[in-house]
Amino acid sequence: MQRAPTAQSPTRPRLLQALVDAWRQPDVRRKLAFTLAMLIVFRFLAHVPVPNVNLVQLDNALQNNPVLGFLNLFSGGGLENLSIVALGVYPYITASIVMQLLTPMVPRLQQLSKEGESGRNKIGVYTYWFALPMAIVQGYGQLLLLENANAISGIGFTGSDALPTLSAVISMTAGTMFLIWLGELITERGIGNGISLIIFGGIIASFPTLFNSIRASDTGASGIIIVIAIAVVLVALIVFFQEAQRRIPVQYARSVFRGGRMYRQSGQSHIPLRVNSAGMIPLIFAFSIIIFPSVIAGWLTGTAGDDTATRTRVELPFSVDEADELPLAEAFPGIAPEGRILVNAGEIAWNAEEDTFQDVVDDINRTSDANVLTRIEAQTDPGSGQIVPTWSIENNQIGTELIVLQDVEGGLIGLTEVRTHLDGPDDPLTVDAVEGQIAGQRPGFVVRAASWVEENFSPGRPLYWALSFLLVMGFTFFYTVVTFQQQNISENLQKQGGFVPGIRPGRPTQDYVNKVLIRITFAGALFLGFIAIVPFLTTEFIPDSQALTISSTGLLIVVGVALDTMKQVESQLLMRNYEGFIR
Repeated sequence: MQRAPTAQSPTRPRLLQALVDAWRQPDVRRKLAFTLAMLIVFRFLAHVPVPNVNLVQLDNALQNNPVLGFLNLFSGGGLENLSIVALGVYPYITASIVMQLLTPMVPRLQQLSKEGESGRNKIGVYTYWFALPMAIVQGYGQLLLLENANAISGIGFTGSDALPTLSAVISMTAGTMFLIWLGELITERGIGNGISLIIFGGIIASFPTLFNSIRASDTGASGIIIVIAIAVVLVALIVFFQEAQRRIPVQYARSVFRGGRMYRQSGQSHIPLRVNSAGMIPLIFAFSIIIFPSVIAGWLTGTAGDDTATRTRVELPFSVDEADELPLAEAFPGIAPEGRILVNAGEIAWNAEEDTFQDVVDDINRTSDANVLTRIEAQTDPGSGQIVPTWSIENNQIGTELIVLQDVEGGLIGLTEVRTHLDGPDDPLTVDAVEGQIAGQRPGFVVRAASWVEENFSPGRPLYWALSFLLVMGFTFFYTVVTFQQQNISENLQKQGGFVPGIRPGRPTQDYVNKVLIRITFAGALFLGFIAIVPFLTTEFIPDSQALTISSTGLLIVVGVALDTMKQVESQLLMRNYEGFIR
């Protein structure tokens, strides 16, 4: 005998009452407990690191590299420790997207997609096998990317680096395949889509870190309030656009024989066309492409070559405990124009009557055919309270306290690892320079073009966000049309005896549905484009635009997964005669 549903408390919120009712059902409780247990296993694995990792350098690389930031997002936070699940389920997501795009192009896959559940299962098996080589390639590529960002070292398949690299790739690949299996277990035995819930758990775990970074910034508590306000507005918009749909009415006519006579019966239904049927996929595509030019430009403008500098010891001709001027010509002999760098009150600024600091940077870059100097900053040493100058080379991920350039056989040497120390409070700043590389001699126009791309295709530039907006809109239309064509709406309606009132069956029905789909997808594309440029619109209030980029994209994933899971919980309750909670 079925247990009667528990009466709803008049003072208890509908959602809370639904959760209480769900937990009272033994089978639903087991599903929820199993899902939570698998997510705990995933979070545990996210803290099991691959050996030989410098966590400080890795953290700096994640903060300064948009590519690594997005990879960390879709790995569920596993990249923060370079754990064995650092790839997350991203190879599976990539394989799924590729298979979806190939289905209408490959006859075999197109045929399988029309065979119902069995055909979809076969495509799923192909996707799993395709995810394996994707995990191997992406694992090795991720290690190379981290090595270029100075987060790790010793990556390669030659000499003594071969075995550690191979073990790292194998462990990361195994971790990815284990997560895919874990996600399938959640889907089968738990509640919700397992793959989506794994990404969901990682994003939720990263939110406290985001709030801590904002609280530690100059904005402080006001920054957190602004972020919360933006998040509330975004959640409302995401729920609205995720649930919004256009329903195309469909009528079914069929003949029924009764008592030797034929009677015609009709029924009504609808085709739900979602405003945002593409989900987060256009954002993944767009940001992956928009980041690629700056990566190539950074390689063209960066240092190149295999010549290693000898260890040098340099003493700057000024004391950092007092205001002083550093002649630029002494720091860059034969390269820099006349002028001085003023060190005073914790700041370093170009001090000249006519030339700006950017003019000096341009002169150095033109002379060396390499983007050797792009930014000068200063900071106060917490131990001595003295001013420590900071010279930086952008896009090479050099986190040093001082960069010194030196003539080496007619070329320039950009030091990639520099250590500084003070012998005493009043002594000059001493620099120990290690491991430099001679700047490659590339054509000047190539360097200038690459420098322009590097500058304008970086977050914070209007061109970067304008192209992001356009790419997101373009990919939204492309992905929606490609995936919708695979459903063969008009053909399936004809087989079931259905038709759209006022529209002829067959090709006219398909054209009509496509027309409606494109019109409503335009609103969805504008919405996703807005989500993509939220960081640019709020840079005046939130300094950490990259973190906000990741959080706005992650918020779209979190809300979408939460809505899907809530619907599955509601369906479980409705099956047991409980009242639903989604209206």
